[in-house]
Amino acid sequence: MLRENLDRNWEFEHGKPFHIHRKGDEQPRIVHLPHDFTIETDTWADAPGGRATGYYGGGIGTYTKMLDIPEEAQGQRVVVEFDGAYMNTTVVLNGHTVAQHHYGYTPFHADLTPYIKPGQANRLAVTVNNAAQPNSRWYTGSGLYRHVDLLTSSKLHIVPWGIYAHTSHIVNGTAFVIVETTVENHSDTPASVWVDLKLEKEAVGGEAGSGRVQVYVPAAQKAVGRVTVAVEHAELWDIDSPNLYRITASLNGSDKHYDSDSTLFGIRTLTVDVKNGLMLNGRTVKLKGGCVHHDHGILGAASYRDSEYRKMKLHKDNGYNAIRCAHNPPSRDMLDACDRLGLLVMNEAFDMWTMDKNPHDYSLYFEENWKSDIEAFIVRDRNHPSIIMWSTGNEVNERGGLSRGYEWAARLAAWVRELDPTRPVTNAVCTFFSGLEDEDQQRFYDDLKNPPKESAGFVNFDTEFGKQVWDGYTEAFCAPLDIVGYNYLIHQFDAAAHKYPDRVICSTESIARDMDKYWEGVERHPYIIGDFNWTSFDYIGEAGLGKTIYTEPDQADEQRKKLPESPYPWRLSYDADFDLCGFARPQLAYRRIVWGSDETFIASHHPQNYGKTELMSGWGWTECEHAWSWSGYEGEPVTVEVYSAAEEVELILNGKSLGRQPAGKVNRFKARFVLTYMPGILEAVSYTQGSKGSSDVLHSTGEPAGIRIVPETEELASDGQSLCYAVVEIIDAAGNCVPEASLVATTRVEGAATLAAFGTGRPQTTENYTTGHFTSFKGRLLAVVRAGYEPGISTLTVSADGLEPVSLDIPVK
Repeated sequence: MLRENLDRNWEFEHGKPFHIHRKGDEQPRIVHLPHDFTIETDTWADAPGGRATGYYGGGIGTYTKMLDIPEEAQGQRVVVEFDGAYMNTTVVLNGHTVAQHHYGYTPFHADLTPYIKPGQANRLAVTVNNAAQPNSRWYTGSGLYRHVDLLTSSKLHIVPWGIYAHTSHIVNGTAFVIVETTVENHSDTPASVWVDLKLEKEAVGGEAGSGRVQVYVPAAQKAVGRVTVAVEHAELWDIDSPNLYRITASLNGSDKHYDSDSTLFGIRTLTVDVKNGLMLNGRTVKLKGGCVHHDHGILGAASYRDSEYRKMKLHKDNGYNAIRCAHNPPSRDMLDACDRLGLLVMNEAFDMWTMDKNPHDYSLYFEENWKSDIEAFIVRDRNHPSIIMWSTGNEVNERGGLSRGYEWAARLAAWVRELDPTRPVTNAVCTFFSGLEDEDQQRFYDDLKNPPKESAGFVNFDTEFGKQVWDGYTEAFCAPLDIVGYNYLIHQFDAAAHKYPDRVICSTESIARDMDKYWEGVERHPYIIGDFNWTSFDYIGEAGLGKTIYTEPDQADEQRKKLPESPYPWRLSYDADFDLCGFARPQLAYRRIVWGSDETFIASHHPQNYGKTELMSGWGWTECEHAWSWSGYEGEPVTVEVYSAAEEVELILNGKSLGRQPAGKVNRFKARFVLTYMPGILEAVSYTQGSKGSSDVLHSTGEPAGIRIVPETEELASDGQSLCYAVVEIIDAAGNCVPEASLVATTRVEGAATLAAFGTGRPQTTENYTTGHFTSFKGRLLAVVRAGYEPGISTLTVSADGLEPVSLDIPVK
C-alpha cells in the first residue's frame, strides 16, 4: 500500500461554491493541513453556541485539490483517508459524491476508485459543514483539522489498518504475539496468497521475529490470516520503558508481490480485577490521569504532530501517567505521542448516543452510524500499546435506562469486544441531574430545596432521592462494563465494595479542589484503579467553568447566584492544571505534592482580595500566583499558602522568619500564613521531624524593561508541519519575568516559516489568536511558528508597548 500525505496545498474557501473553476483573476487561498477555519474568526456575544463554544461560531468550508493520478494506477484501488474532519463532511471527486461522514472525530475513508481518471488531473473537493449550531458542549473547530492521506494499492491488498497485533502471553522472556492480517480481494477471481510477517525493534531495527501464513480470499471478499509470532528477549512496553516494535506484512503470490504495510505496536500484558486493580506487565498501576479535549489552545483544533507531543509531554513531565480522551476519539498523532512517552490512554468514543445534549449534535446520526464509527475508532487504534481501555460514552442521558439505554450499553460493549477482546470496556456515569423519566426527574429536583453554598458539592449535584435510585437505575447500564467510570461520585467510593463486590471503578472525572480526597480514595481502595481530573489542560469553550470571583462578605449570597454565568467575552474553561498555552498553574504543583512529590510551593494571594469572600465554581481553584510582586499594596495584609507534604513550613520574608505553620496530609497539604506585603524575597522551607527539607523562593520584580523570547525548539524541519513554541516574556531590568505586566504585543514571522498562532491563557478576551496582536497575561505570551516546505531561515520578531522589539532566528532545515 502506497501512502502519500496530502496535507500540502489545498485551495480553501468559505461556503460551498457553485462553480468548479475560479472566475477571472480570482486568486485562491492556499492552506496546508491541518486547518481549523473557525479559530481564524472573531468571537461574538450572540454566537449560537454561547459560552459552550467560547462564543465562537461554526460555518461551512470547502477544500479543493487537484490529484495527479499516474497512468499505472489503472486497475488499482485509490482511497483517501481522513484522520478527522469536523463535521458533516462530503467528499466529491470529478463531480461525483463518493463519501459522506457525519461524526467530526472518527477517521474515515473515501473510495475514489470508481471515478478516478488515471493519467489526468482529478478534482478532489471536500466540504465540511459545521453551520448547524449548537452541536457541541465545547469548542470543536471546523474543517480538515487532522491529516489526509492518499492510499494506492492493487486489487488484492491489505486493508487500511489491516494489521492487528496483540500479546498472547510471555514465558521466560519470550513473548508470543498474535498477528491478524486482513486481506481484501476486489477482483472477480479468488486468490491464495502468503502473508509474510517481520517484526523489528523500532528504535534499533534488526529482526525480532517472523511468521508466515497462507490466506485464501474469495472474489470480492475479505479474509484474515492469523499467526502467532515468537519474540525472544522481548522488550516490554511500559510507562518507564515505552519500547515499540514495527510489524511489516507483505502480501505475496507464487511469483508476484501484491502489497505491504506496517504498523507500530508494543508488547505488554494488561489485566484488571477488584483485588489487584489495573495490572500492567504484572504490577499494579494507579492511574494519575487527566481529561483532555482535542483542541490545542491558541492553535484551535488543528492537530499537529508537535502540538500533540508537546501537550502529552507536559503531562508526563509533571507526574501524569494517564490521559482520558474527553469525549471523543483523538488524532493518530496524539496516540503516537502517548506510545512514545509511556502514557496510558482511556480512549473514548462518544459524548451522546440517541438522546441529544445539543439540538444539532451527533445524536442525529447515532443510530445509523454508531457501529461503523466505533469500528473505525477501534480498528485504527487497537495496535497502540498506550490504550488500556475503551470508553463507549460519557454521561449519556440513557444511563438510567431511558430510550433503551440498557440495550444500547450492552450492544456497544459487545461490538467493542468483538473488534478488540484484549482491553476492558468502560463508560463514565454520573448522578441523575438528567437521565430520569419525567416523574422521577421532578422528584430529583424537588429534593433540591437547599442547594449547598459550597459549589464543590454542586458539581454534577446529587440529592437524597438521586442517591436512593442511583443503584437501581444504573446497575443494568453498568452490568456490561468491565470498569465503571464514576464522574464526581466520590461519595459512593466507600460503599461500592459492599454494594458491588465485583465492580472495578475508575474515577473518570474529579475536581481540583478535592484532588487530595479523590486520591486518598484511589490509594485506599484496590478496586478503584485511578483518578482523572477535569481537566488537566485548559480548553476553549465551557467558558468560565473554573472561574473564581471575590465579593464583599455581605454580598456573597447574591453574587453566588451569578457564579454560573459566564457572559461574553469569557472564552476559556479556565479549570485546568495547565493554562491554554501549557503554562503551569499553582494547582499543578499541589497535584504533584498530593501524588508524592517532596517539593515546596508558595501560592500568594492578591492583597486586594484580603478580607473578601472567595466564590469558586465547582471546577475552580483558589485564585493565587507563584509570585511576590503586588506593586501598590506595600504594607497591606496578604494571605500566602504553602503547598507541602512535610509536617510544617516556615515562611521567611527578607531574611526574617514569620514562624511555622502545620502542613502535610492531615492539613490537606497546605500551610496558611497572613502577613504584611513588602517587596523583596519570600522563602518557604519545609520541615519533617525537625529536619529541613525542600524550599521555595520568590523574588519581587521591577517595572517592564524588555522582551525575552525563549524557544522550546532550536530548529525546524522543512516539512510544513514542524512547530516551534516560543515563550515571550516581559522582563524587568534584572531579567525577571514581570507577572503583573499586561502589554499589547505584536509579532510577525518572516522567511521560511509562518506564524501559526499568538496569544495567552487569558480566560476573557476579544482578541484573535491568528492576527499576531495580543495582550500579555501574567507577563507572558506564546508564539507558535510553523515551518514551511523549503529550507531557510525564519525570523520571529516581537514588539510591545514602550519596549524595544526583539527578534529570534529559527533555522528551517
